[in-house]
Amino acid sequence: MKTYRRMPLAVEALFTCEGRLLPKRLQFAGETYEIERLISHRRFCPQTVACIAPIEFTVEIAGAYKKIYYEPDTGCWFSVKEYDT
Repeated sequence: MKTYRRMPLAVEALFTCEGRLLPKRLQFAGETYEIERLISHRRFCPQTVACIAPIEFTVEIAGAYKKIYYEPDTGCWFSVKEYDT
């Protein structure tokens, strides 16, 4: 059986003049990662963790695609980590 956990992230982001939100780099577990490219973004709520109407960003970090989420209502960034139980 798999369980999922919400993992808080520290994200450095830019708001453009047009009002777009662009994540630039993130910190997790004491490491800083450069976001090389924004692949897509959409309103999407992962069903595996509790959240409030987040925006899902698919980003490229070190050549790998990752999904990170931003909750506008709380101002929190997070990712979802899967665990085997």
